[in-house]
Amino acid sequence: MLLCSSLPVVVLGPFAGPFVDHFPKKPVLFVTDLIRAVFAFSLSLSVLMHQTWILYVASALLGASGVLFGPARNAVIPHVVTDDELATANGLDSQGSGLIQIAGSAIGGIVSATVGPIFCFAINAASYLWSAWHILRCHWDEVEAIGRTSLQYFQSLKAGFQEALHNRVVRSIIIIGMSWGLAGGGYYILIPVLGQQVYHMGGLGIGILYVIDGIGVLIGAFVVNQYAGKNRHRATLWYGVAYITQALFFGAMAQFTVFAWGALMLLLMRISSGIIIPLDTYMLQISTDKSVQGRVFSLHGSTYGGVMQLSFAIMGLALSKFGIPIVGIAIGVMSLLCGVSWLGQFKTLYDRIQKNVRVGDWL
Repeated sequence: MLLCSSLPVVVLGPFAGPFVDHFPKKPVLFVTDLIRAVFAFSLSLSVLMHQTWILYVASALLGASGVLFGPARNAVIPHVVTDDELATANGLDSQGSGLIQIAGSAIGGIVSATVGPIFCFAINAASYLWSAWHILRCHWDEVEAIGRTSLQYFQSLKAGFQEALHNRVVRSIIIIGMSWGLAGGGYYILIPVLGQQVYHMGGLGIGILYVIDGIGVLIGAFVVNQYAGKNRHRATLWYGVAYITQALFFGAMAQFTVFAWGALMLLLMRISSGIIIPLDTYMLQISTDKSVQGRVFSLHGSTYGGVMQLSFAIMGLALSKFGIPIVGIAIGVMSLLCGVSWLGQFKTLYDRIQKNVRVGDWL
């Protein structure tokens, strides 16, 4: 299921960027939400018809229909708020995601157990319709949109790859994303293993760990809102530091067999992640021209997602062969290298960000 829904993003993502940048983003967001609502509800057919293959096909179609949504959503935020408000906007977005994860984990389990999966699929489809309705009510200007000219697809695609190659901030974030993705997939395997095999708390333990995960992301995003905000120097610095603290707490989490200590390390680790997530988007938004952001976000999302899929297989084998403590240290080392790599280029990266912001203000 996870592979079916995420594989289309990996395969189609790099090639979707030109469409995101060429067409006005509001229709793209609105139409993709409507399409996703249809495919989300079609998952219920697998239950009604008792056909498992429908579940996989519908999941793949749902993933494919969302290929344009993520990059368009990230690229439209700079059209809605000012550059000084971008960090706060992304932080609020991450806070909302954290709240949804906390509430969704609890409500989804209750609804599925009491009412059944078909009702869950219907609620999921309705959420896309709700999103489409609010997108329709939003208004923003896209004065930089290139949709007024005919789409030169391959030329536009090449320009996106050139931006990723020659823009040092974009290149660094994409490489860091791929590096962390290669190891970070182990985190999603590790949580169920910790809940069941280490803490011996079964499904309840797994659920509690995911709630703690959401709380950590929520706190981290709040920290970005309160203390980074308009301070680009602080935001650039914290992005690298958060990878280092994430590494330390991740490695420590994998060593504890007592639930309380493991949960504390998980919370601190996810607070670091909650700082990274909004700043990752923020750095790309302020370091690239708005006319190319759709292609940049598409490339970043697909490369990160691609190595994440590879990570699921690699880390699954590593856990069975080397055990949780060693794999946890290995994942922590990868996060540490990401942070050190960013901080080692700090002055150059910050100067590049400042230069792009000044050019944007002048234009």
